[in-house]
Amino acid sequence: MKKILLLLSLSITSLVFSQQIELRDKKFYIDGEHIYKHKITETLAANPEALQLYKKSKRKESIGGLLFGAGAGLIIGDVVKGLVSDVDYPSGFTYVGTGLIAVSIPILSGRTKILNKSIDTYNDSVKGNSPTLGYNFDLKVITNQNGIGFNMTF
Repeated sequence: MKKILLLLSLSITSLVFSQQIELRDKKFYIDGEHIYKHKITETLAANPEALQLYKKSKRKESIGGLLFGAGAGLIIGDVVKGLVSDVDYPSGFTYVGTGLIAVSIPILSGRTKILNKSIDTYNDSVKGNSPTLGYNFDLKVITNQNGIGFNMTF
């Protein structure tokens, strides 16, 4: 029974087509269909290196955006404060805001390169767009926080 079940699962999974990710207009597409960000993380989970690069890109985007927004908020707040009161305009808030914006620019600059590298890494790990018929497969033992398991790729 186990052999029949194994042969059946191998024959079914051997007909699976590889899915390559495309990045167009800052949107992700798989086989011409728009895929949302939570599905991309599920898709990239098959390749841990690509998933790690994707998460690094999103982390850089979040941190850089937060610093840029905080800096812009401090500068705008100081400008408004200078317009409505008799306080000298360029106070410490403007300088701190300018510093935050200056720090955010290098952080934000590398995120698209890392994102593209993540997508390229995943696409390189996918072996073509044709069915493999069970001849080209890879079996690995993987471990994570959930336990030990097998990773079979076709």
